[in-house]
Amino acid sequence: MREELSAIAGPILARIREHPFWAGLRDGTLPSASLWYFAEQDARHVVPTYARALARCGAVADHDAHGALLCSAASATFGSLSRLDSELTKLAEALGKPPGAAAVTPAPPIHAHTSFMLAAPAASFASGVGGLLPMTWFHLEVSDDLRERHEPGSRYAAWIDQYCPEGGFYREYVAAYLDLVDEVGGQCSAGERGRLVDHFLLGARYEFSFVDAAWQRKGWSV
Repeated sequence: MREELSAIAGPILARIREHPFWAGLRDGTLPSASLWYFAEQDARHVVPTYARALARCGAVADHDAHGALLCSAASATFGSLSRLDSELTKLAEALGKPPGAAAVTPAPPIHAHTSFMLAAPAASFASGVGGLLPMTWFHLEVSDDLRERHEPGSRYAAWIDQYCPEGGFYREYVAAYLDLVDEVGGQCSAGERGRLVDHFLLGARYEFSFVDAAWQRKGWSV
């Protein structure tokens, strides 16, 4: 299963890594407004929704071990929200944002992305597993690339350090998630396997759309 998904993910991940947003973050040329858009939408909308979607997916798992993994990840993600809020405050200070700025509503691409994350587990467990995997997997891949290629001492080096997951626990979680995907793909029906793949592709496309929205700072037109 993971080999099939890796083949789908490869070209999308390559485009994400080389997107002007991440390239500008690596060398410090990214407009500060684009970083703020990304960080605010991520901390206030994407990550909280991801935690809820993981819990929803874990709740419909057929196997206890699968439910335990996803619900544990949901709990850890909920637990990270206060840290994300604190880091967002620090970023606002660093970028000269006014203190106590009101939380924004989800931007159009982020509204679509978060709605998809919540809807995927409602379709089926396999759909949820496939739809939520890109956010988990791609975050690790992008973080590894940032660590390897960013310019030390550049404008956003400190933000990159806090954005990239520390220690081996996250890498172990991604490995466990991929093991889960292999198990689900090997046990489910052909129809459910197809839904897992289709939702994975949608989730991967939404990962690209998020970073592209941040680069262009897409908002509501009315």
